[in-house]
Amino acid sequence: MTDSSLLPWGFDDIAAFGARPHLAPHRLHEQPMFTDDALADLLDRLPRSVVHPYTMGDDPARPDQWRRGAETDLPGKELLEVVARGHLWLNLVGIDRHDSELARLVDELYAGIRALVPGFAPIRTSATLLLSSPSAMVYYHADNQPNLLWHLRGHKRAYVYPCTQRFVSDENLERLVAGETEEELPFDLGYDEQAAVLDLEPGQVAWWPQNSPHRVENLGDMNVSLSTEHWTAASVRREHLWTANYYLRNRLGRVPRSTREHGLLPAAKVAAMRLGRRAGVLAPGRQRGLVPTFTVDPEVLSGVGGLG
Repeated sequence: MTDSSLLPWGFDDIAAFGARPHLAPHRLHEQPMFTDDALADLLDRLPRSVVHPYTMGDDPARPDQWRRGAETDLPGKELLEVVARGHLWLNLVGIDRHDSELARLVDELYAGIRALVPGFAPIRTSATLLLSSPSAMVYYHADNQPNLLWHLRGHKRAYVYPCTQRFVSDENLERLVAGETEEELPFDLGYDEQAAVLDLEPGQVAWWPQNSPHRVENLGDMNVSLSTEHWTAASVRREHLWTANYYLRNRLGRVPRSTREHGLLPAAKVAAMRLGRRAGVLAPGRQRGLVPTFTVDPEVLSGVGGLG
């Protein structure tokens, strides 16, 4: 067993890092900053522009029911109470830029991973704290860069699917990575037959290979998790390749014949994409984002009130 202050990982955890869906232990949940009182204080200190409320339906095949809420000025304690009984998902975006203690913990986590995993050298990292209701879910989607889901409170189930044509087409992945669409992808409940199912308890971190489609369900209690994202030379190279393929397909009318990430052809694609962007010929995609359609209302059981 290899050990560090927050990461009591074994050899299998180290071998699985980033390569396959996996659960590993951590000690982050033992920190006092994740109690109700500490979280309420954190919410009161944060600029509310980084506290993004969402709500959703109950059907994992209906991503159109994922809705953004308006910025809320509820006191932290009251906001937590609404989340604990409602149907909400709060993303505290870029939390490591707004709280020095949490930034220190994220730095410690990544220092531990660098010490344990040979060759792991992130270029940069970011973190989002997730506070979510007992029945909340996140719909089927994929992320551009690799993520780690550090579970702190409650119980959560992640379904992770193979990153193959059946589960995410080349066209959809190109559009997502190029920034032309949001993270959601077409979903069929039959996909679950091929999913790796990860049941998270406090003190576990989940990961999966870059761009793997996944969805998440809470299992009956309020959840607190920390999602961290990291960029490496390899993950950025993959992003650039898929973005180059998007431009080949959609701006130049050429169907990409290869998704190889190493060699002369991939290097030429990425170089051409960079030159095109510098010349202003190939502008990066711009996601429109969701327009707020509800307010967080403590007078409503679900916490989801009307606008206006």
